[in-house]
Amino acid sequence: MADRFGPRRMLVAALLTMALGEALFGFATTMPLAVLGRALVGLGDALTFLNVVRLIASWFPRRRFALLTALTAMTGALGQIVGTVPLSAALRGLGWTPTFLGVGLLSGLLSIVVWWWVRDQPDASRERSTSPVSVLADVRTVFAARGTRAGLWTHFATMSSFMVLATLWGYPYLAKGLGMAPASARLVLTLGAATPMVAAPLLGLLAGRRPDLRGRLIIGVTGTLAVAWLLAITWPGGHLPAPLAVALVLFSVVGSAVSMLAFDFARDACPPERGGMASGIVNVGGFSAAMTGSLGAGVLIDATGGHYDAGSFQIAFIPITVMIAIGAVRVTMLLRRGQAGPRGPVSRGRTIHEHAAPRPAAAPPGA
Repeated sequence: MADRFGPRRMLVAALLTMALGEALFGFATTMPLAVLGRALVGLGDALTFLNVVRLIASWFPRRRFALLTALTAMTGALGQIVGTVPLSAALRGLGWTPTFLGVGLLSGLLSIVVWWWVRDQPDASRERSTSPVSVLADVRTVFAARGTRAGLWTHFATMSSFMVLATLWGYPYLAKGLGMAPASARLVLTLGAATPMVAAPLLGLLAGRRPDLRGRLIIGVTGTLAVAWLLAITWPGGHLPAPLAVALVLFSVVGSAVSMLAFDFARDACPPERGGMASGIVNVGGFSAAMTGSLGAGVLIDATGGHYDAGSFQIAFIPITVMIAIGAVRVTMLLRRGQAGPRGPVSRGRTIHEHAAPRPAAAPPGA
């Protein structure tokens, strides 16, 4: 939809969708209505990030794409943290319905600002794609690009582990499974959540200046993540020592920061008019693994008796460990194969399209 209708229109639709969801959430007196409101907010949120990434690709040079994508993710994470303070104050002072109606009104006002101020690309006469190609054909074309698949598996392997820990299972694992003091467990997870906001922009800056380092960095991080999680689920007795548990969280944090480079691969692999679909395919990777890993952990804990002990968590974390290992193997295969031929995601800072251009016969290998 970002490619067909333009990110400006889709961002407006996203904000209006969130405004409607927030209003429904404010007026909800039954669980189904509250769930519907929350689902609309989630839908609007899903539309927002990918369309901002699409705007970045259209407005800025390739060397700044990774940095600006990381800054976008960092700003979103910062908003989640900072926004809790005024929201809590408004709930205490104004009550439930006025607070969420106010949030909905703010989203509606922001949609007007976006419509008035944002343009899809510098050349306003080319703001929409008029390609008659079907959506299914677009998906096939975009997914066939090695860089898109490398981005998907990078996101799959790097973002999912910290999502599993940060959103649901990190605190019970550290505090109940391993016996860490509650304050210490909270501190580890809080520092872990804050670290990507610093690390991701630095990695984005590095990727923009030295794109040839991305492959080695991602292979190293995904391999380390796989080993760390394998260690966690195979440690005798399940009681991973505190330093190793903290290291597991920190490795997962680094993976979360590195996951932003996945969109860089997709951008290099596809033409601008398919940038939205490429980013969307990449985004599916991490979130599908995170949701499957979180759900699988809950199902397995229930199956082992519902006890939050070290042994139960070892079994519960088998799905996410297997998925990280699969992702690490797949992305390594894709990146290694890409370095060996002219269709790789990036080599020496050049894109796939540049690699595909005819070369002089006398060009030395790897030139």
